[in-house]
Amino acid sequence: MKLKKIATIRSGQDGAIHGHTLFRLNARGLCSVYDLSSLAEGGEPILLAGFTLGSSEILTPHSNSVCFGPDYYAEGDEFPLLYSNVYNNYAGKPDKRIGECCVYRIRREGAGFRADLVQLIAIGFCEDASLWKASPEGHGVRPYGNFLVDPDTRAYYAYVMRNEELGTRYFRFDLPSVHAGDPDPLLGVPRFVLGVEDIRESFDLPFYRYIQGGIINGGRLYSTEGFERDEKNPPAIRVVDLAGHREEYHYLPALGVHEEPEMIDFMDGACYYSDGNGNFYTVSF
Repeated sequence: MKLKKIATIRSGQDGAIHGHTLFRLNARGLCSVYDLSSLAEGGEPILLAGFTLGSSEILTPHSNSVCFGPDYYAEGDEFPLLYSNVYNNYAGKPDKRIGECCVYRIRREGAGFRADLVQLIAIGFCEDASLWKASPEGHGVRPYGNFLVDPDTRAYYAYVMRNEELGTRYFRFDLPSVHAGDPDPLLGVPRFVLGVEDIRESFDLPFYRYIQGGIINGGRLYSTEGFERDEKNPPAIRVVDLAGHREEYHYLPALGVHEEPEMIDFMDGACYYSDGNGNFYTVSF
């Protein structure tokens, strides 16, 4: 694998690209929007706008994993639905919102953008030690889960660190309709709960040391992990073959890259990566 730095964008968590437009989110619900069309000619990303995700005063996702799905909320929408996980923003609260993902409708608003929360998707078996929970005694170091949509197969994937003995577990579900679910009394949008009966497939792979951003492309899940200059949890990119249940593992310090990984996505067939500080790279495998 090779990395080539091509630009600098704002710091943040994961992000998602649609067409040539990049939405880079942070853990406080703030989003920076870039036009990437000039990259092909060696130009810099153009910052178009910044905005705050809708309902962030009530629910703020950590945006540890962010992706666009295949569906649009309404006819004529420019952007598909955006999926962003809650992750550990609620670690210190009574309702930790373990296993929850937010779904947003993004629209242009004048020279800017807006993102309205339109659905919550939740894992309904997070307390089950045989499936999700690391052990009967605890949830494990990161019980919240990452969630990605495969737009080619309309599958919804959840994957969660359990512990070093049990490894990382992957679940595949059918992608729920954005209108499915019961009304959430706090947020006023449908909340769809995935139960054990909704599992289409599950499999285990080796333990992840702190999952960061991810994307599914061409039947493979590209996941970043690790912390900045951490020998026990080194920055890395893991590529998972979702059909074959196999993985490739790429250590970034071996390439001279030591910052905490965050964002990964594809545009025009090429892979792009950014660390938490906003260093923006192309990736070739």
